[in-house]
Amino acid sequence: MKKLFTALLFISISFVSYANEIEENIAEFAAGLIPGEGHTEVSIDIRENVGPDYSILAVREIAPLDDGNIFTQFSLFSTEKNDDERIVGNLGLGSRKLFNNNTIMIGVNNFYDVDFGEEHVRTSLGVEARSAVLEFYANRYVGLADGYNEEHVLDGWDYNLSSQIPFLHWAKAFMNSYEWEGVNRADVRGTKSGAEMRLTSNLNLTVAHDDKKTTDDEWYSKLEFFHPGKEGPTMLDGASDTIWKEEKDMSGELLSKVSRHNKIMVEFKAGATISRTD
Repeated sequence: MKKLFTALLFISISFVSYANEIEENIAEFAAGLIPGEGHTEVSIDIRENVGPDYSILAVREIAPLDDGNIFTQFSLFSTEKNDDERIVGNLGLGSRKLFNNNTIMIGVNNFYDVDFGEEHVRTSLGVEARSAVLEFYANRYVGLADGYNEEHVLDGWDYNLSSQIPFLHWAKAFMNSYEWEGVNRADVRGTKSGAEMRLTSNLNLTVAHDDKKTTDDEWYSKLEFFHPGKEGPTMLDGASDTIWKEEKDMSGELLSKVSRHNKIMVEFKAGATISRTD
């Protein structure tokens, strides 16, 4: 499977030379799906031993504030649980504020998540602090309602720390730790580590390893398309020994997506097993 991810990375890099024409077509498609100004994202998530997941996500401003805003984020995800394809919806409300001459952004958010097939319901409260070089977020998840098929919605938390990769100002390394609180079995814990790379203004590639403490480790990759394209450096800009550590105006990130675990984690009561951790 590692060869698959290596091949995907090679294909994605090769794709960059043809990206402009393809991106224009995808941009028209994405803009038609969710109208309005803001961040729109279409993605495919490829993992070991399971089928790919698809998603569409959008961030839209509700009201501007002095040096900040109030925004909403909503999304639909396909995911597989216990050999069953599910559709999960997320609706969130958040606020962000800029500090230190707009070089630091701090935000809070609240989400409600629904598994439409099983009627599971969950909420979360999150915080984030971001600059050009470092990013941190943390989320606490609380189940509100169990649906059908003898499944428990699990409480849990996650946090993430990421940093610009030296000399590669279009890439960042990250570490994401998580824990899901089992009801009839032990808690599930793990740490994901990897790299996120901006291939073009519209394309982002993530490659990572999930070090799970109670189940088998997993490699995964995720290719995301953004609309409109993000300003800033891409892989086409090459390496730099200074740009990667420079401060930047974070105003352009006020409508970036909230980093969180969008798929509802459940425990299957009959076998006391837990669904995929992502």
